[in-house]
Amino acid sequence: MDKLHQMVSFKGLVKLILLFVVSMSLSASAMAQSADAAISVARQWLTLADTDQAGQMWEQSSTLMKSQSDRNTWIGYIGDMHTQLGRSLDARVWQAMEHQIDHPDLPRGEFVSVTFVSGYAKARAWEKVALVWQDERWVPVGYQYGPIEAAAK
Repeated sequence: MDKLHQMVSFKGLVKLILLFVVSMSLSASAMAQSADAAISVARQWLTLADTDQAGQMWEQSSTLMKSQSDRNTWIGYIGDMHTQLGRSLDARVWQAMEHQIDHPDLPRGEFVSVTFVSGYAKARAWEKVALVWQDERWVPVGYQYGPIEAAAK
């Protein structure tokens, strides 16, 4: 290959590498924004539980969650959580996030679950909010909780 063709090939390779680096940084930025948005939605949704608005939580949830649990059952579930743990006392601390796309055990789509550690009147607890990407935003699809057991002495 003559020098002119080598220079053209090298410049093309450099452009391709730069394009790849730029697209990867944009993709990483979009993923970080999406993760921040999921955490924010999960926190806002749990604030409804803290303020005795379980019915509003159900209203804001996805159709998938609504098909699994009716409004009154959901209100009872959140009431049971308050009975077991007491009232929320301090800020939730985000601990982990799991991301699934087209998981075989779930309906097709993109899901995340956000796990928090929270202080309640009766116990410290873990809380996990599941969200689905729907209509260009994260929508709550489920909630689990449990007390954090004290370490054995």
